[in-house]
Amino acid sequence: MKVYLIGLGMGDNKTLTAEAADAIKTADVFIGAKRMLEAVAEYGRPVFTEYAADRIKEYLDAHDEYENAAVLLSGDISFYSGAKKLRDALEGYEIINIPGVSSYSYMCGRLGIDITETAFVSLHGDSDYFHKRSFCNIVRDSKYTFVLLNDLNDINPLMSQLGSYGLEGCGIHIGSRLGYADENIMSTQISYMFDAENEGIKNPVSVIVENPSPLNLLGKHLRDDEFARDKVPMTKECVRALVVAKLNLDSDSVLYDIGAGTGSVSVEASLVSHDIKVYAIEKRPEGYVLINSNRCKFGCDNIMIINGEAPAAMEYLPAPTHVFIGGSGGKLMETVKCALEKNPSVRIVINTVALNSAAEAMRVIRELNLDSEITSVNIAKSKKAGDYDMMVGQNPVYIFSVTKKSEEAENE
Repeated sequence: MKVYLIGLGMGDNKTLTAEAADAIKTADVFIGAKRMLEAVAEYGRPVFTEYAADRIKEYLDAHDEYENAAVLLSGDISFYSGAKKLRDALEGYEIINIPGVSSYSYMCGRLGIDITETAFVSLHGDSDYFHKRSFCNIVRDSKYTFVLLNDLNDINPLMSQLGSYGLEGCGIHIGSRLGYADENIMSTQISYMFDAENEGIKNPVSVIVENPSPLNLLGKHLRDDEFARDKVPMTKECVRALVVAKLNLDSDSVLYDIGAGTGSVSVEASLVSHDIKVYAIEKRPEGYVLINSNRCKFGCDNIMIINGEAPAAMEYLPAPTHVFIGGSGGKLMETVKCALEKNPSVRIVINTVALNSAAEAMRVIRELNLDSEITSVNIAKSKKAGDYDMMVGQNPVYIFSVTKKSEEAENE
């Protein structure tokens, strides 16, 4: 049996490729979601309404009388498609891949937008994605961002979140039923009260957010005076830059910022990559307010604020790949143990100013038999004194970079 994985394009035969049309004509059976099968109803062939890969395989295994089976998929089979799972599930079958037109390329083309200037993010398939996934930081740094939604009910939450992260000046292009006879693409500004029904918006929908002033903040180090601070302690900018370097973050890291204070380290860490997840743990209510203010100012919706005290506040969080401890509230040993229990390979960076805290960090490292590198930082910054420039020293800072010892090192 040959199994054709066919990208139907935008749903109407106008965007169906000639290759896809030929494959459809030769098919003995059509498989796909209800909307996909409606596009081939005129052929009168047997159909199986299904999109789950395992159940499609079970069906094909039970129907070896078919020589050519066509699995119909929306858009293009390479863009957020179920084709990948099908290829994995249908090992042993002869698979023939037939690309289609994606909603991404179609909408960019309709609006005259160069697709190479466009970022994209999928918020499809998760009813609670506004609490789990970040996208404002991508919009913040991009001229155009294509957003794949679940349905039109997601438009208002999308606009609301963009507005709350300082992106209310963005435009938004909403594509309704792209490729169908009643296609509608409308352009508007971010609004908290968008009425999709009155605007003639119907499912399926796609969105492109247009940012007239992208910030391009990735990789930037921010000045202290850019942060809302009040009287909450903050890791100063020169030390902050060194801390982020010592953390050695990856593009998909999960970082705990413990004793986050103003959230300055959280913000700078979040600027390493759009995909980093940062959990800013802070027990003081005033700190929570400041972290949220700084998070929104810089469009960092990849920062989640946890109002609590480590290690208890760490219990239900995803396992960290990295941990920064700027303040432990006297619970450094318990906090480090908890981080290692959640991920034995975690990389931990500890900042101390007081000698007592440095001694405690040394005790923890020794008792837990950890590898460490200690950096002492003495920084002075210039200050005007009449016609003179005077150097004013900041408190010395000890930075401990800590990891679990390798098996070879433990056996020595």
